[in-house]
Formats: sequence, structure tokens, C-alpha cells
Amino acid sequence: MVRTKAAGLWLALTLIIYCSLVCPAEAEQLYLNELLESHPHIQVPKEDPIVRTLELNLEPPVPGLEPEALPAPAPLPQRKIALTFDDGPDRINTPKILDILRDEQVVATFFVLGEKVERYPEVTQRIFQEGHLLANHSRTHADFAELSNEEILFLELEPTSAAVERLTGYYPRIMRPPYGSLRQDSVVFLRESGWQIVRWSLDTFDWDSTRNSPEEIIERVKTQHHNKAVVLMHCNGPATIQALPGIIKVLRGLGYEFVPVNQL
Repeated sequence: MVRTKAAGLWLALTLIIYCSLVCPAEAEQLYLNELLESHPHIQVPKEDPIVRTLELNLEPPVPGLEPEALPAPAPLPQRKIALTFDDGPDRINTPKILDILRDEQVVATFFVLGEKVERYPEVTQRIFQEGHLLANHSRTHADFAELSNEEILFLELEPTSAAVERLTGYYPRIMRPPYGSLRQDSVVFLRESGWQIVRWSLDTFDWDSTRNSPEEIIERVKTQHHNKAVVLMHCNGPATIQALPGIIKVLRGLGYEFVPVNQL
């Protein structure tokens, strides 16, 4: 029994020596197989997300030391502008202006005349129903510099706002004097009576037939725009209607938000 066991050991030893001398590659592979079986490689689940990094950081992390967060970019300043339309409403031009504003999703301010409010009530109602601001531009487009303060108030402003209120339930307290003409004593009187006076800061001159081509109107807006500008236009001609889409495109490209004058 002892001799048999010794003989078996001798035979195994002889085979190992033979394999290492005669078949070194096979012996090495056997050894590698044993190492692989005793140290299996790490399995990575396929469903885990793949994380890509720009560079490897071989330095060990320092406890409690976090990388500084990048500062958030400064917000862009809010830029607002008000498009205003005088001398409406009318049956032809005002509806076309409203169509453009609706399609472009732009809110504007309409300084209306009392006589025209009474003549075109359905257009006045449409202005209000589509979210635009109705404001007072007098009843007859009289020159306020030639009227007494009482005449301005009782003959021009109050009848116009009352006509708007009958149609919409809204009584405008914002006014623009025709031609921008108003004496200083009238300014004080109207402010003390609760009126807000709004003129303009950018005149498109669409009212002037000598310089109101659509291209000239757009170029004037492009060169004179500024934050919180009040842009003066009118409901009285095709040049305004032709220029309006271009004006909106230019100002929107410059980052402006269109608001009524009471939101500037």
C-alpha cells in the first residue's frame, strides 16, 4: 500500500517535470487557468449607465474637499417695449392691425377717439376682447393747448372714456393728447384729476406721407429702439400695416417683450 502510494507520487512528479520541460506553454497555461479560476474578474452589469470623463484623476480624493461650483450665468436684463396706435378705431385699418397682432401674439395699446368708438363699437370691443389696452386720445382730436382745462376734461376725455366703458365695462384713465399738445397747467390739472398722461419716445412717422414707406418705418425703429420705449403708430394707412410684421420681427430679435403702456 505504501509502495503503491509512493509510486503514484513519483509518477505525478515525473509528469509535472516532463510537462514543464517538454510542454512549457501548456504548463504555463494550466497555471494561468488556476489563477483566473481563483481570482475571477469583476462583472459589470450591462444595464448600468456609462459615465464618460474628459480625463482621469489618479489622485485620491481628499475627504471634505469638494470642487468649487461654477457661478451661474448672469440673467439677461428684461427689455420691454410698448407698441401704441392712435386715431382708431376704424373699419379697415384697425382690424388688419389686430389680425397681425393676434397672429404674432403681441399685446399693444390703442389710444382711441370717442367719435370713432361710437361709430365702430364692434372694433372697439374686439380690441378689448383680444387683450389690448384701450386708452383715451380725446373725442374729436382737438388741440388741447387751445382748450380750457374744463373743456379738455368734460368735452373730450370724459365722454370718450364713458363710451369705452359702455362697450367694455372698462373706464380708461390713461390719455394721450392729440399732437402731444398740452399746456403745463393742463398737465397739473389732469394729474390732480386722476389722469395718467402718456406721450411717446419713438415716433415712426407713419403719419407723415413724405417719409412713411414701410422700409423707412422699420429702419427708424431699428435705429431708435430702447428699453421701455413707447412707439407711436397710427390706424390710418397701409404703410403701418405693411411695416408692422417687420417691426415686430426686428424688436423680437433684439429680445424685447411687448407690453401695454401700463406695464412699462
